[in-house]
Amino acid sequence: MRTLIKIIIFLIILVVAGLIALPFFFDPNDYKEEISEQVEKATGRTLTLNGDIELSVFPWVALELGPLSLSNAKGFKAEQFVKVENTEVRIKLMPLLKKQLVMDTILLDGLTLNLEKNKAGKTNWDDLASDDKAVQDKPANSNSDKPALSSINIDGVELTNANIIWTDASTSQQYKINNFNLTTGSLAPGKSSTIDMNFDLTSIKPQVKAHISLDSDVMLDLAKQLYTLTGLNFTINAEGEALPFPKTDITLTGDVIANMEQQTVAVSQLAVQIQDLLINGDVKASKISSDTPDISGNLTVNPFNLRQLANKLAIELPIMADNSTLELVKLTTGFTASNKRFNAQNLEVTLDQTKLSGQLGISNFSDPAITFKLVLDEIDLDRYLPPTSNKPAASDTKPTPAKASDDKLPLEALRGINAKGTFDIGKLKISGTHSEKIHLELNANKGLIKLAPLSANMYQGQYKGNVSLDARGKTLKLALNESLKGVQVGPLLKDLNGSDKLSGAANAQAKLTGNGATVDQIKATLSGNGNFSFTDGSIKGVNIAESIRKAKAALGGKKITSNEPVKTDFSSLTGSFIAKNGVINNQDLLVKSPLLRIDGAGKINLPKEGIDYGLKVSIISSATGQGGKELADLKGFTIPVKITGSFDNPKPTVDLASLFKDKAKEEVKAKIADKLKDKLGGDLGGLLGGVLGSKKSEPATTEATDGKTAEQAKPEKPAKSAEDQAKDALKDKLKGFF
Repeated sequence: MRTLIKIIIFLIILVVAGLIALPFFFDPNDYKEEISEQVEKATGRTLTLNGDIELSVFPWVALELGPLSLSNAKGFKAEQFVKVENTEVRIKLMPLLKKQLVMDTILLDGLTLNLEKNKAGKTNWDDLASDDKAVQDKPANSNSDKPALSSINIDGVELTNANIIWTDASTSQQYKINNFNLTTGSLAPGKSSTIDMNFDLTSIKPQVKAHISLDSDVMLDLAKQLYTLTGLNFTINAEGEALPFPKTDITLTGDVIANMEQQTVAVSQLAVQIQDLLINGDVKASKISSDTPDISGNLTVNPFNLRQLANKLAIELPIMADNSTLELVKLTTGFTASNKRFNAQNLEVTLDQTKLSGQLGISNFSDPAITFKLVLDEIDLDRYLPPTSNKPAASDTKPTPAKASDDKLPLEALRGINAKGTFDIGKLKISGTHSEKIHLELNANKGLIKLAPLSANMYQGQYKGNVSLDARGKTLKLALNESLKGVQVGPLLKDLNGSDKLSGAANAQAKLTGNGATVDQIKATLSGNGNFSFTDGSIKGVNIAESIRKAKAALGGKKITSNEPVKTDFSSLTGSFIAKNGVINNQDLLVKSPLLRIDGAGKINLPKEGIDYGLKVSIISSATGQGGKELADLKGFTIPVKITGSFDNPKPTVDLASLFKDKAKEEVKAKIADKLKDKLGGDLGGLLGGVLGSKKSEPATTEATDGKTAEQAKPEKPAKSAEDQAKDALKDKLKGFF
C-alpha cells in the first residue's frame, strides 16, 4: 500500500513539474500567425495580435494578452469591430480537474466595441452568431444538458477605460458609451459581492449627454436562479435638447430581488429623486417573462413645490392669476399594472388647498381607454387661470372679434378620446361664479362624447343638463338639453362681472342643436327652442316710478325728495324662443311690475351678434308699489322702444312712428299733444306737441331776445328738429332702464 501511495505522489509531482516546465519549452507567441489564420478561416475577420502572449499553467492557468483587434464585417464603416489594450484571465488548475471553476480577477483594459446596423437592418455581428441548427438537432437524451461545472467562483471583474459605440444607419441614431469602468468583488454562488460601475453616455441624434453610475451589493445564485441587489444606488446626470427637461438629475435607490425560477421581481424601499421631487414605494412583479406580466405596489410622491421644480428644470409655467399656486403638490396611490394597463387605486392627490381622491385606470396603451371615479373637495380655478384685465376699453375703439372661433375644432383629438367615469366636485369657483355639489358623468368612445347627466347647485338654485358631442363625421354635431331652476341672478351677475343690475329667481330650459367644423359654423346652425322666467326681481340703476313721480311733482311747482332704492321692481319676466340657424326668435317677452308692463318681440342673431328688438313700455295703474297711487292718472301711457345694434353696443331708440301710426288725423294729434302737455308739462310736453303738429303751439316771433335782434339770436348751428329733441328727451328718461 505504501508503495502505491508513493507511486501516486510521484506521478502527481511529475505532472505538476511538467506543467511548470511547459512554458519554458512552449512559446505561444510562435503561434500568433497561426491563431490569426484560424480566426479568419472561422469568421472571415482579421485578428491582429500586437502584443506578447504570456502563458502560465501552474498553479494558475493564466493567459495575458497585449493589444489586439478584430476587424469589422464587410460593408460597415468602422475599421475594427473590437479592440482591446490588455486582457488577463487566470484560472486555478486543481479545482478545474474537479469540475470547479475558480478564477482570479478578470482584467480587461481599453476595450473599444463598434456595434452597427446598416440601412437594410443587418448588424455587424450577424456573421458571428452561432448556428442554432445543431442545438435543434441535438438528441433529447444528450449528456450536454448536464452542467459542465459544478461550481463557479470568480474573485472579481475589472473593466477599465471601455468604449462602446452603437450606430444605426436605418434611423440615423448614434450612441456612445465612453469611460466605462466596472469593478466587482468576489462572485460566488449564494454569496454577496459588490459592484461599482460608471460611464458617460452621449447621443448625436437625438442630442443627449449623461453621466451614469451604479453601485450595489450583489448576490448571484445561478443554481437557484436567484439574484439580489441590496443597497442599490443608481444616478443619472443628463442634459440635452431631446430630453423632457433641459437638465435632469435622477437618483434611484432600493433593494431588488429577482427569482427567475418563480418568475418574480420585488423592489422594496424604492426611492426615486428628480431634483426636488422624491418618489417612494414598493413594487412587485410576477410572470415577468410572459407577454402580460402582473405588477402591483404603492407609490408616494412626497410634498414638493411644483413652481420651484419647474424653475429648476427650465419649464415655463402658464401665467396664472395667483403666483402662490402650485406650491404644494403630493400624491399617494396603490396600483396594479401590466405592459398593457395601469390602474391607480385609493388615489389621493393634494394641490395647494385642494384634495382629489378616487380611482383612475388606463388600459391598452396603444389605444388608451380611461376609466375613472374621482371626487374633488373644492377648488378655485380662477387662481390657476390667466389674470383678467379690469382696464376699460377705449370708447372709440371697436371690439375685435375673437379669432379663436374661426379655428378648426379638434375633431381628430375628440375621436381619440375613449373614457368613461364620474367626477364629483364639492365646491367650484370659476370666472368668479360659485357652485356646489357638481356631478359629471362622461362616456366617450370613437368621437361620440356624452356628458350626461350634469348637475350643480348654484345660487340657491340648481342646474341640470345633458350635452352630446358627435365628432365621427366631417363636422362636430352638438346637442344641448339644459335647465336652470330657482337660480338667484343678482349674486350670479355680481360674481360674474361685478354688477348685479338684474336680480330675481331665474328658471330656464333650452334644447339646442348645431353642427360645424368651427365655433362660428356651430353658431350659424344653432336651432331649437326654450323658455325662461324671472320672478320677484328688480333692475338696479333706475327707479322709473320715482323719476316719473318727481317729474309730475315738478309740473305742479313742487319738489320732493326720496330715500327709495334706485331700482325698479318687477314681479315676473317671462318668455320663450325658437332658434333656427343661429337666429333666436322671441315673440312673447312679458315684464310685469307694480308700475310698468313691457311687451316685447324680436330677434337675436348669434353669428353676427346683432339685436333687433321691439318693446312696448306701458304705465299701468297700481295702488301699491313704487308710487302707483300718485301716478294712477298716467294709466295707459305706452312708449314704444326699438333696440338694435350689437351685444357689445346695444342702441335703444324711442319709436315715435309706431306710437302715432294709428293717430293720423290732425285733430286727434292735437288732443294727444294737449294731454301730454297737461300731464307732463314743460319742455318735454312742448317737444312732443311740436312733433304732433299741435294747433295750440305758439307762433314763432321775430322779436329780439334780451336786447338782441332776431338775426343775432339765431344759434350758430341748426337746432335739432322737434322730433329728434323729443326722442332724445325720452331716451334720456329711459336709458337707465334699457
